[in-house]
Amino acid sequence: MDFTAIDFETATRRSDSACQLAAVRVRGGEIVDSVSWLIRPRPFVFSPANIQIHGITPGMVRDESEFGELWPDIQSTLGDDCLIAHNASFDLGVLMACLESHDHPVPEMQYSCTRAIARRTWPQQPRFGLKPLSDWLGIRFRHHDALEDSVACAKIALAAAEDSGVTSLEELESKLSLSRGTAGEWGKKGPTTRRASSRRKSSARRPSTPASAVAIAGSTVATATIPSPSLSSAPTRTCGISDSGVDLQRLMIRADFIRPLEGRKVVFTGLLTKLQREEAELLTSRCGGKCQSSVSRKTDLVVVGELDSRTIQAGRTMSTKEATARQLAAEGTALKIMTEQEFLEMIIAM
Repeated sequence: MDFTAIDFETATRRSDSACQLAAVRVRGGEIVDSVSWLIRPRPFVFSPANIQIHGITPGMVRDESEFGELWPDIQSTLGDDCLIAHNASFDLGVLMACLESHDHPVPEMQYSCTRAIARRTWPQQPRFGLKPLSDWLGIRFRHHDALEDSVACAKIALAAAEDSGVTSLEELESKLSLSRGTAGEWGKKGPTTRRASSRRKSSARRPSTPASAVAIAGSTVATATIPSPSLSSAPTRTCGISDSGVDLQRLMIRADFIRPLEGRKVVFTGLLTKLQREEAELLTSRCGGKCQSSVSRKTDLVVVGELDSRTIQAGRTMSTKEATARQLAAEGTALKIMTEQEFLEMIIAM
């Protein structure tokens, strides 16, 4: 995954009124560099409505350079990368309008859009704005700051690649049947879905809504069947929304960004009802934790499921691991004991 995520803020409704630009460079699936420019728009006019959105005032950019002066530095930063933005048509439109307004030729560029990528990666989501998607993925950022928006955009693209099981932007576009957008002196053509006609035909032959769909307040919400993220050969299972409001797919993706269990040692005991044991262990790992097979003084967290048949047949009210954990907790260690439900709620809250 090599690309540069960008975001513009404008002073007015005019496309050539850029007052801030940020660029975030991604190499090998990691954010490696970022830069932000404040820009003095020409003409030097700000709309109160735009100021209310992004908080950039005339006084903040009065002494900054105009876009034309900054372009050599901006062009050097962007290089030949594929540019990615959320609602990329807007950002590429601002870039091209600023170039034209300042008498710079528009270079040949390739670009993609995280809104289009998200629509094809997570079609079940109700909203595809930068803020709703970031909230769903657990990406915390300050909206309408160009740098923070660019970082969020980059993380959405990386989350889509992670969830799709690919390691390059080209692979992601191929898997989603999404063509790359292009731009130049001739204008721009945004990302489009390839083989659209065949996709429509195949969708027309699809069966009606499955029986697993749930009708809520007159609308239909279908559960999602996805492969277990741990092993590609594992059978698929229905994740959907559990009683706790937890979406396994969402947790797996956001875990890579939040890592709420970083450095913590976790033990699972008993029968888990909301996750398979392999999924719980994978989720722990992707949250930064490490699973242990037995409880010790080095254990930070013990997650207790329901009693299994062997424990019940032995006439015990708790597993050996839980009993050891409770003894250590009583001795004053920092070890925490919680149910599977509490474990999931803790991860969501962090």
